[in-house]
Order: sequence, then structure tokens, then C-alpha cells
Amino acid sequence: MPKLSDPSSGLSRGALEQLELEGDSLGDHRQFWDRAAAVDAIRAIADQEDASSFETSGMVDAAGVATLLPATGRGAALEIGCGIGRVLQHLAPRCHELHGIDISAEMVEQARRRLAHLSNVHVHVGNGYDLGPLDDESFDLVFSQFVFQHMPKTTAYNYFVEARRVLRPDGLLRFQVPNILSDEHFAAFHHFAQPWFVEHPYPMHFYTPAEVASLLVRAGFWVEDIDGVIIAVARKTDQAGIGGALVERVVGLEHPTMAQRLGELERMAEELERMRRRLAVRAANALRRPLRLRRGG
Repeated sequence: MPKLSDPSSGLSRGALEQLELEGDSLGDHRQFWDRAAAVDAIRAIADQEDASSFETSGMVDAAGVATLLPATGRGAALEIGCGIGRVLQHLAPRCHELHGIDISAEMVEQARRRLAHLSNVHVHVGNGYDLGPLDDESFDLVFSQFVFQHMPKTTAYNYFVEARRVLRPDGLLRFQVPNILSDEHFAAFHHFAQPWFVEHPYPMHFYTPAEVASLLVRAGFWVEDIDGVIIAVARKTDQAGIGGALVERVVGLEHPTMAQRLGELERMAEELERMRRRLAVRAANALRRPLRLRRGG
């Protein structure tokens, strides 16, 4: 078993890794991200090596989000946890109006400087809990890229509720959080379980697909998609819930063995139904034969 005195492996020893979350309050989180932005905003936001890879990652993520915007090009979108505008700058041409909000004033200041040439982009300093500065039913899309993992799950849930408030009817919420049930994401979880991060706390929370589905439904959404890396898409409708096919997929992601067994049971039920129909046909044919004999007699 690991001990607190054991050395930690896989550390970069970079300046960002020396930062630590000094408490659990919103002010502590704000100070952490302000310090991270001042030290190295590129790595703090996207864990990229340089400005070029940072830009490329922003283009890729923007392309994934853009498909959810209205085809007219007149849509309005909001990014929660916009950082210095990595995605906003590439999504701006696809929107009539684009907003970003972040808990870090330092991040927002850098974003304003970087995106000053984009007249349809507006960035706001948030309080780290709600979307207070933004009006009800004002967006077609609310999205977030690997941000909700850096806050308590209670706060993330409140952002889901707030996202529903600011979305227009039929609007979409899209985000991604790490899946502790996947081997790759569990490796990251294991990394953060090392002694170094006990002494230098880093805000990191992992989810399961079922957790995300439950939180979204309770926040009032109809859940449209959740995949194995927990990219979730939910729609603001009059009815909260999740479709049967997606329930089966989530069960499969949570319990692969159970999903396999359910599949076997389903195939057995189908085979039993086919057998029942064959027997019914045989029974009907058997009953008709005596009738034909009597008529012939």
C-alpha cells in the first residue's frame, strides 16, 4: 500500500504542478485559476505544449461544437469555463452572438485582449456557481470543455440547472467530463491519488455515465447522448428523461458484464418467441386436419 512518504511518479515538476488549491470555497477556486492563468494559461487550460498546438486543439473542439448550432448561422452560444478563448475564437464565425464566462478574472482579461477583434464575442467574469449575468432563454447552445471536472459535483449540478434556465426551448447543453470507469481516465485518477497531490491539492473530479445521466435528468433535461468518454448532449424540453436505447448504452458502459447478460437474455427471449410462434402454427394446423377429415367424410 502507498504511504504518504512514498515518492510520486509521472510528475512534470513544472510551475503549474507547484500550485495547490488552498481550500474549498469559491474564492479559493478563483485564486487557484488566477494563479494558473498567470503561470501558464496554455497548459492550465488544455495541457498543450505550445501556442500552435493550443490553437489546433481549439479548432478541433470548436468544430465538434459547431454542428450543434442552428444551420442559419444566426445562433447564440455560451461557453462555461471559457478560459482565454481557446474555443471561442474559432467558433465565432459560426455564431451571431457568442459568450464565454469564467471564474478567473485573469483568464477573462487575457481572453478580452486575444478576442478584441471579434465584435460578436463577449466574455464575463463569473462567480463560479451560477450564470447570473446572463438572461433567461437567450442561447441555442451552452457548452463546456473539460471544466465541470474542476469543481465540486454540487456546483456542476447547479450549472446544469442554470444552463437550462438560459437555454431557449429545444436548446442543447454539451459538455465532457472524465469517466472513472474507462481505463484511460482511471489512469489519470490514479495519478492524482499519489502523495504529491495530497500535499498539493488539485481540483479534479471524476464521474460515471450513470451519474451524469441522473444529474441531467434531475436538472430538467432530456438526455440525448452519452458516450464512453462522457461527452454528454442534453436538450431543453418540456419532459425530462432519457430514451430506452440510451439507458441500455449507459448500463453497458457501467456494467459491461451485465449488458452482455442482458443481451443474451434478450436473444433468448427472441428465440423463445420464435419457438412459441412455430408451436402455435403447428397446433393450428393439427386442429384443422380433423376438421378437414370430418368435412370429407
